[in-house]
Amino acid sequence: MIDALIVEDEADIRNLLGEQLQDKGCAVRKASNGAAGLRSVNRRKPDIMFVVIMMPVMDGIDLISELHKNPETVDIPVVLVTGVSAPAETMKVVGLGVRYRLSKPWKQEELDFVFEQSLKNMTGTVTART
Repeated sequence: MIDALIVEDEADIRNLLGEQLQDKGCAVRKASNGAAGLRSVNRRKPDIMFVVIMMPVMDGIDLISELHKNPETVDIPVVLVTGVSAPAETMKVVGLGVRYRLSKPWKQEELDFVFEQSLKNMTGTVTART
């Protein structure tokens, strides 16, 4: 079972994404800000993360930066979840290795694509069952 961590400050979006990932057979954990997300990662490393940029306490850029400082968490696939076009912030996370973006509102096939591709690039094969 794929362990997915959603780090999103908007409860409705966090819950919707969580339901869609559970429908894909994932075990889903949720955090409402980057600091809570980092604590969750430190307790148990997820297989994939969905992270929004703009959040209170610790934003997504700082969270991703912290993950990349640690050799044990640098390889976690991260999907950027965003509702705004913020080129400067997007370029920062791309520089940190984030390869996939899920734009709000997303379609199921977009989620399926980034989910499958993120895990495929991590392992060389698709490990999720849809």
